[in-house]
Amino acid sequence: MAKLNRFLLIGFLFLTVAGCQRRSLMDGDPSGGSCEVHFSAGSLDIVADGTATKAPGDKVALTPGSTVRVVAYRRTVAGQAAPDLTQDKWIATATYKVQSNGTTLVACAVLDDGTEDPVGQAAGMELSNGTYDFYAYSAARKLEADNRTVKGVGHGEDFLGVYLGNRTISRSASTVQLDFEHECTKLTFSVVEADGMSCDDLAVSKVALKRLATAPAADYTIGGDLAPTVGTDASTGEITSFSYIDPQDKGAGSIGSKIFLPKSLGTIPAEFTLTVNSVAYLLKAELPAIALEKGNNYLFTARVKPGSVDLILNVLSWDDVRLSLPNFGGDNSSIAIGSWGNIDWTGGVGGNTDVSQVPLEVGSWTPVVQSLEFLGSNAGGSVSGWDGDIDGSPEFEEGDNGAGNVEGWHPVDPGEQGVGQ
Repeated sequence: MAKLNRFLLIGFLFLTVAGCQRRSLMDGDPSGGSCEVHFSAGSLDIVADGTATKAPGDKVALTPGSTVRVVAYRRTVAGQAAPDLTQDKWIATATYKVQSNGTTLVACAVLDDGTEDPVGQAAGMELSNGTYDFYAYSAARKLEADNRTVKGVGHGEDFLGVYLGNRTISRSASTVQLDFEHECTKLTFSVVEADGMSCDDLAVSKVALKRLATAPAADYTIGGDLAPTVGTDASTGEITSFSYIDPQDKGAGSIGSKIFLPKSLGTIPAEFTLTVNSVAYLLKAELPAIALEKGNNYLFTARVKPGSVDLILNVLSWDDVRLSLPNFGGDNSSIAIGSWGNIDWTGGVGGNTDVSQVPLEVGSWTPVVQSLEFLGSNAGGSVSGWDGDIDGSPEFEEGDNGAGNVEGWHPVDPGEQGVGQ
């Protein structure tokens, strides 16, 4: 009887293990088993010109400590050429934390807002052998019950997304590289001296903008894009974090950035608060109609002259921050937006000499272009279909700190001078 009981026990354990194996393999290849999937990450943003720490062509690492949510789907229709989340089958979801090297992802628990949950239980993704579509986004905000919708993305968040389709997973091929795209847009503002102007202190303290995209964004569907919108005067944004280009030479100017939701075509009423030799001035303008597209870094530079200010635009890749305005090797990427004239930098009668007070409004704005619709998608290069010539655009001479070569100009990492994010 004891021998019979042992046989029955062994048989029961065998059936139990086999049953567990069938459940784990029911969505995969029954002959191949299952395995934990490992993920690594980077950004598709390419370093175009190289910096002190990055070579041309390098991909940009993710921010250490940020979180990533990965969602695995399987297509359900034989011969299906493209994914269709309305009929594809959700398989698994897991959340991860970016490690110090910016590429390695380690499983971690997260809260609904995408921040790490220090007391939660971390679990990676285990899949049966088979072919999957992977969707991922960062920060790892809550995924709604439909397993494809994310809510609440707003200004100031570097929201990233990636889709990787038809990836075969097995024990010998269990590592997946996720190359993310920036789903938002970046605005960078700087102020620099032009020839003939000498400042002991030159800085931007605030940029206030209207008619940006409405926030929060419409619901984001994994694998898709944040839908661009354009708001009313109530759709505002400010940039208030700026750093000196050269802390040892405060007269060289300052620069700062902020991330915003993508915006469809429309004008942008703007106010720029500058400090010139310890005196605060306010410049107002309505920037020409422009669409702020995902993944682009729109660098607006104010060139301060003895009696005026020129505003120049360059459309760059995300992590390309240029502290001055060369001609970028003659690629016609500098665009004259407009200028403020009739400025008295001495403050004039009743001039404000206390930067804690309301700044003195100066200058009369004259636009060069009414619309920048021709820009299209232009991250970090020359404008497709544009020869760099705009009727009425101011001409810049070589070496005048405009579209000519600028001695000492160099590209930098966003954090090299503490540039605001």
